[in-house]
Amino acid sequence: MSSPSKTKTFEESFRRLEEVVNALEEGRESLEESLALYEEGVGLLKTCHGQLESAKRKVEILSGVDEEGRPVVRDWEEDERSLEEKAETKGR
Repeated sequence: MSSPSKTKTFEESFRRLEEVVNALEEGRESLEESLALYEEGVGLLKTCHGQLESAKRKVEILSGVDEEGRPVVRDWEEDERSLEEKAETKGR
């Protein structure tokens, strides 16, 4: 059984999570194997959730367009403006 890896894409992790869930639902594994699958599934779930949260933050920080009409994205850690300040400049 593979363990969740930080280098896996969201799709790879999610696909493996589906496999783990299906295996647990079938109930064919021993208790020890089921516990190992459950542990792997929890790790995969955390990995997927973290990747989704990161993507969500990036989308939320989409701050407008540049002079050529292309979207401008800033890393969420670098953008220190408050939500109110972002709302005020959103229409500009």
